[in-house]
Amino acid sequence: MGQQINLLIMKYHVYIMLLCIAFSTNIFSQNQDNPWKLTVGTNAVNLLLKGKDKQTHISPNFSYLEVSRYIGAGFSIDLAGTLNNLERESGQEDLYYGIDLGTSLSANQFIDLGKFEPTLRGGIGLVGGVSGIAVNDDDFFVTYVGAGLNYWFNDALALTLKTTYKAYSKEVDGLIGNENGGESHFQHLLGLSFALGGESDSDKDGVKDSEDACPEIAGLEALNGCPDDDGDGIKNSDDDCPMNAGLAALNGCPDADGDGIKDSEDACPNAAGIASLNGCPDRDGDGIADKDDGCPREAGPSSNNGCPVVIEKPETPIVTTPEYPISLLSSFVVSFDSDQHDVNSLPELNSKLRTVINVLKSNVDTNISIEGHTDNTGPASYNKTLSEKRAKYVMKQLKDSGIRASRLSTKAYGESMPKTSNSTKEGRAANRRVEIKAVK
Repeated sequence: MGQQINLLIMKYHVYIMLLCIAFSTNIFSQNQDNPWKLTVGTNAVNLLLKGKDKQTHISPNFSYLEVSRYIGAGFSIDLAGTLNNLERESGQEDLYYGIDLGTSLSANQFIDLGKFEPTLRGGIGLVGGVSGIAVNDDDFFVTYVGAGLNYWFNDALALTLKTTYKAYSKEVDGLIGNENGGESHFQHLLGLSFALGGESDSDKDGVKDSEDACPEIAGLEALNGCPDDDGDGIKNSDDDCPMNAGLAALNGCPDADGDGIKDSEDACPNAAGIASLNGCPDRDGDGIADKDDGCPREAGPSSNNGCPVVIEKPETPIVTTPEYPISLLSSFVVSFDSDQHDVNSLPELNSKLRTVINVLKSNVDTNISIEGHTDNTGPASYNKTLSEKRAKYVMKQLKDSGIRASRLSTKAYGESMPKTSNSTKEGRAANRRVEIKAVK
């Protein structure tokens, strides 16, 4: 009996040593999901022997220990050991022990059942005892399959229930054992499981709290766990425009026109400009933004609305001839591009104005009204201002040609007097115009 006890102690020490080796693996090299799990509890062995020894043996003591390592995709590697005391009806008491190595698959990989986690398991095991259930009291190898259920009270503690069928076959035992015989049987396990090794990740973004610059808000590993809502590579806390992708040079704010001024501070965000004019362009370089410049292509002082000062030339009268009657003014029309109040072809304009000049010089008692119009694109108030700029532009050309300012006046009708329908591109082009009418 003493020799059997010594053999038991030696085998039990080997069993404990194997578990300690597995458990002493560096548990600090884990992922976010607490990959290490330790399960302790009790077990029951259900022998399938023929005759009066067919019975279930429940161990009332701490008799089950398992170490499990999660490897990914729902799979874990398991190493477990059990002890049990088999009390036969014949009066014989046998010490049962088992060492199992296998894998388990969590159903939570496929369906979220909340605190419940069903598992499937399988592997290979070594079964034996001092005078165990094997023939000639030798150890024997089995293959096993089983199912389990974990109920997680929290992230670290679960109640665990498992049932396993351990099948003996001479073929398997002969490959790695002595082929001296063994018995198939059931084993049932009940215990507590403890999740170990995983460092806290409060926001579940895959970055450990100790390395997470934003531990309470899910973010990106590349930004030390901080979020980047607009995806511009700048974390929200350093991004002046966290909801709009922008440039690092502008603290994450966008710059649509590329003039180096962020859109939120750019008075003209869609037209490249200069900082001194809050991002607005100044094509003629007179220090007045184009949008406020009456003559954006000709430099002039702000006192003259950005237009050059012109010294009025004295008008040289000519002899009135019937060749230039006042009725010719009705055919005068100057067309403009959309949102423009000057013309691209000054020679073409001068050709049209030459007729007006000749009419005025031929009819010295006649004054004219220069009337500006727009299409219906944009707000009515804006169009009113634009039509006034168009009329004044034509008036300036006449004054530059020697017509006295006292003979000239302007009217701005905006979009209120269309020449034709604004429903077509051609119609809108026809409505962007300046006309001249005689005034006595």
